[in-house]
Amino acid sequence: MIRPVLVFLVLAYAFSWGFSELGFRVLHLPSTLVAVAFMFGPALAAVATTKFVLRRPLASLGPWWRPNRWLAVAVIAPMLFTFAWIAISPLLPGLSLALDTQGLIGNILQSVPADQQALVRGELEKLGGALLPMLLLQMTLLAAGVGMTLNAVAAFGEELGWRGFLHQHLATMGFWSRAALVGFFWGLWHLPLTLRGHNYPSHPELGVAMMIALCLLLSPAFEWIRARSGCVIGPTWLHGTLNALGGAGALVAGSDLMRGPAGAAGMIVLATFNLGLWWSARRGWTRLQP
Repeated sequence: MIRPVLVFLVLAYAFSWGFSELGFRVLHLPSTLVAVAFMFGPALAAVATTKFVLRRPLASLGPWWRPNRWLAVAVIAPMLFTFAWIAISPLLPGLSLALDTQGLIGNILQSVPADQQALVRGELEKLGGALLPMLLLQMTLLAAGVGMTLNAVAAFGEELGWRGFLHQHLATMGFWSRAALVGFFWGLWHLPLTLRGHNYPSHPELGVAMMIALCLLLSPAFEWIRARSGCVIGPTWLHGTLNALGGAGALVAGSDLMRGPAGAAGMIVLATFNLGLWWSARRGWTRLQP
């Protein structure tokens, strides 16, 4: 099964990195639009490899949907994660909560490309005192709704590849080995966007290593939800809701290497979760596989 996996990885990188270069250098598209197109690279690679290399029906990439309680866990878990990294942020060096309007705007702009900051600032200033309530609303019900619908469409573009195709074709590996391998390639795959300021706008080069580390830490949770939910929609909802909550980083002031779900604050929470998952599985309290 090594050949199909290698074909998939080459195609996933080629499609996404090709979209990136075309969108940024040739068509000069907005970064958000390029990022959305970028996310569909793994799905296209999974479809192409399954259809033309393995010559199997596309249904073999599923199951797509299997109603069970783990789908609810996939939506609730990112909310708990968000509240956890916000709670520990003031304990970390250089981080502090920023709940006033100008502080929130300044933090939001740290994650916005320079060519869009003036436009975004103008829109945010129109909200005035409503900015904080809006962000808090996003962190709760709105995040779940968007994460399960609009965000899930783009997230599916990734998950059909990482937790659809690769999950199945690396099934003979142990849980932690598979999570680490998928997490590494998942993190490295973000390289063109990371170098252009995605998640770490002030530290794009160092951000490449940070993004790989982040995906390595996220991967066990995604693999666990994929295995226990028994369908691709499980990690898709997890991914979509997690992305919907990314704006909560505006509640914390500090370096982009430290704050937010992609910074040290989020990584500490994820590392703690992974240690707990490992210990729980070792004691027989938690099943990692279906």
